[in-house]
Amino acid sequence: MALILLLLPGAAACTPDPAGEGSSFIHIGGVSIKKLADNCKEITDGAGRILVLVPRGQNPPPGYDKNQIIKTPVRRIVAYSGFNVSMLKALGVLDTLVGVTHPQDYWTIDEVSSGMESGRITYVGEASTIDFEKLKSLEPDLVLTWDPCTISITTELDILGVITVAGEAMNLDTRIRFAHFPARFFNREKEAALYVARVKNAIKEVEDIPLDAGHRPRVIWGNICEKRVLVEPANPWASEMVELAGGDYLFADVFGTS
Repeated sequence: MALILLLLPGAAACTPDPAGEGSSFIHIGGVSIKKLADNCKEITDGAGRILVLVPRGQNPPPGYDKNQIIKTPVRRIVAYSGFNVSMLKALGVLDTLVGVTHPQDYWTIDEVSSGMESGRITYVGEASTIDFEKLKSLEPDLVLTWDPCTISITTELDILGVITVAGEAMNLDTRIRFAHFPARFFNREKEAALYVARVKNAIKEVEDIPLDAGHRPRVIWGNICEKRVLVEPANPWASEMVELAGGDYLFADVFGTS
């Protein structure tokens, strides 16, 4: 689902979002970024944890312990979700990806499929059954995850983790601008700004397409799990995309977290 949004074609010319690149404080979808002195940045992840981004070769600012310090640019990443991997592609840093939580046949991103084929990218198990010995052997600088339970284990393994989702549901605009958050791990602020502008231009083109008002397909967006069905409520980005495409989202009267 993440790829539908992240790989929308964009216009050839676009203007970067200045708020994403130069602001001293940014809050996006339950995470935040605050500029500090000496090119350091304090971030709050989706679980409310405080971390600090420090340029490689530079001493961290006082007041942070080693489990809070992320050296940038990050060189080796394990990512738990397709959304996180798609963000790496949008920023042009898929070469940092060394581990994923979906097998090769799941991926529609050529660089990930070929990376797994060659052995450069390793399948570490599904999110609920991670092989933590294999994860440790990859020596990642950082794990991007949606699962707070992972953090206590990665901390024991001396691996830094960042939660990239929060309790609040992201609307479409927030979902797009979220690229500014992982961009800070790789010093890719300009790439994030260009990406945001490009996707917003593409969405504007979709909005300008005349729709057949007499035919609106009814749509449900969610996941069918073993014992339950999880659906997206009306407030986040998924339902907005359905409406933009001319669909009738069946859970338009349900609100909650994504």
